[in-house]
Amino acid sequence: MNLGTILLSLPVVHGLTMGCSSSGGGTECSCEDPTVRIEVPADRAPSALGVTLSGRACPDVTAQCTQAVGSGCAEYTFQATGEGVCDVDITFGAGPADFDAQVSFVSATCCPGFYVSPPSASPIEVPSLGDDAGGGE
Repeated sequence: MNLGTILLSLPVVHGLTMGCSSSGGGTECSCEDPTVRIEVPADRAPSALGVTLSGRACPDVTAQCTQAVGSGCAEYTFQATGEGVCDVDITFGAGPADFDAQVSFVSATCCPGFYVSPPSASPIEVPSLGDDAGGGE
């Protein structure tokens, strides 16, 4: 067994693999940004009033509007503070319904932060008014 390089595959996040390698007494990590984006479509962004986060992964986390549109928001971001599920609730001032989703988070051995699992769950995409007829499931 060659002890010069050990490569561990970690969860795929945002389409890239995080990895750790150990050689010559040091460890190098290639880590993605654990920030989660919530994308609100143009037809709903002006009436987006805010995001409420709850659950084991984000009990005291606040989503920040990173792309304002009029009095609403087209993009919010946040980072989980633990493993588990985060409930994402978006309130709209107009339109058929609010938006609710659940996202799971895991930690990576060599990277700080908590990452969406599965990676395809990020970004969180709010349906447009045309896609969300009635707003319920």
